[in-house]
Amino acid sequence: MAARAASGAHALACLRPVPNDRLEIRDDPAKGRGVFARQPIPGGTLIEAAPVIIVPAEQCPLLDRTILHDYYFQWDNFDRSGRGAVPLGLVALCNHSRRPNARVRRNLAQDTLDLVATAPIAAGDEVTIDYHCPLWFKPQD
Repeated sequence: MAARAASGAHALACLRPVPNDRLEIRDDPAKGRGVFARQPIPGGTLIEAAPVIIVPAEQCPLLDRTILHDYYFQWDNFDRSGRGAVPLGLVALCNHSRRPNARVRRNLAQDTLDLVATAPIAAGDEVTIDYHCPLWFKPQD
């Protein structure tokens, strides 16, 4: 019993945020919080592999009645009939653009949402994605 407690304490002590020197969160007066490049990011770069919490399909309508509606992704199907995924990374704060410079790729093998640059992103530029769904707000671009 003591060995298990010590092992659990060691595991907790080892948990640290994964540093990402390439990104920062900033407030945009028009769009709110967003993700911005701190340094140039070449096209094709895996910017972030965000772990996710998989939400059973029958629980997704509950998420739709909370603030998490604006932050979760469809995991199985894009028609809102499958499971959802709540990302635990900066990808959740990427704003929408009709001309995005990144995309989100579901990594089913690793249970991550991978944020990938689709074009070079200059230092200071916002990292944006296309939400691929009916928007609940008026787009800025």
